[in-house]
Amino acid sequence: METTNEIVVPEHYNANQLVTYKVIEGDSVTFPTIKVNELEYTLDRARSKEKQLSELRLQVSNLEDKLAGWIENEEDATTIVSEICDIFGFNPTREIEFEATVRITGTVDVPLASIADFDIQDVDLSIDVSSWSHNIETDSEIEYLNTV
Repeated sequence: METTNEIVVPEHYNANQLVTYKVIEGDSVTFPTIKVNELEYTLDRARSKEKQLSELRLQVSNLEDKLAGWIENEEDATTIVSEICDIFGFNPTREIEFEATVRITGTVDVPLASIADFDIQDVDLSIDVSSWSHNIETDSEIEYLNTV
């Protein structure tokens, strides 16, 4: 017998069929009517949330198991925070402001006919700063441009 991974939709399946079901919320009971495809979407979201909840419960359980050991061994705060971040998959960052001084030298070609009217301050320079090792945001400003 040959097996395939093909999904066969039953002949009687109708995604647009209306379905009435029972909802119990506290003391209130209702019987909403929706299409099958809406119910399928709701069930899929519920399965996804159940999976997330299960993963979070596992993380909390892991944290609970380690807390007693940390207290008992008098671990330092850095070790504790680092392990909590590992358990929950956190990647905390701290923003550190920096300032750098850069010296740029270069040349500019000026037509001889324009030399008399040339002003180096009219040269429009732009600077692009990037980093391969860290995610940074920069802003640059050229305060003064002069000739050598």
